[in-house]
Amino acid sequence: MKEQPMKPCSGNIFQIQRWSLHDGEGIRSTIFFKGCPLRCKWCSNPESWNGNPEVCPTGARKTIGSTVTVEDVLKVVKRDAVFYRESGGGVTFSGGEPFAQPEFLRQLTAACSQLGIDTAVETSGYFDFEQVKDIFEQLDCVFVDIKHMDDEVHKKMTGVSNRKILENIKQISRMHPNTIVRVPFIEEVNANEQNIKAMCEYLSHTRVVGVELLPYHDFGQSKYSAMGIQGQDFTTPAAAKIDDAKRIIADYGICIVDFK
Repeated sequence: MKEQPMKPCSGNIFQIQRWSLHDGEGIRSTIFFKGCPLRCKWCSNPESWNGNPEVCPTGARKTIGSTVTVEDVLKVVKRDAVFYRESGGGVTFSGGEPFAQPEFLRQLTAACSQLGIDTAVETSGYFDFEQVKDIFEQLDCVFVDIKHMDDEVHKKMTGVSNRKILENIKQISRMHPNTIVRVPFIEEVNANEQNIKAMCEYLSHTRVVGVELLPYHDFGQSKYSAMGIQGQDFTTPAAAKIDDAKRIIADYGICIVDFK
């Protein structure tokens, strides 16, 4: 039976960031999806939480996000296609949680692949794997977060259990040869030897290709006040602590990834 073409769909995003240099190899365009099942207390994109475009609660005449079609996104992406090719870059889907809009992500990934554009996704790992595993076959790189190895701490800091995430990392790394774990490295949350060693023990039984530590930054703090949300202060670990964590990871034979 002839495969039926996908019915064009639209999705909700809050930004397309061109000339991004830290979301994968080369020069990239990062598409930030609206909607996320997590509520990380340090989130730098709280405007992504709500899945729909919304009016800024401070009363300013500003709408956060917009509804766009696949073709709308491709028009922006195609502007920089030559730079993707020359730098080894491409498009990265971020958020929010891209897999919260699976059909939109599926069609965007397929469209980019048809154009020969490299694709990557940044995900929390919190989704039903069976419903989206076909999307991973189209992607060139997968970045998936580990926030904390202790389930109770994870629930306290993100609002959800880490069990589904950890199981999904195993599943993803089995089928995708370029799966990279990202760790938002935060002094008050997970920047300790016990947590890092627990993560490495777990990852030693997966097929991930490496770990990237992302030291905490407070770029999102101004967004919390603008949105009328009570933010929480965190601390970036000292350089020596970051180096110690990298040393532990390397001692387990796990590659350290850095896109600076």
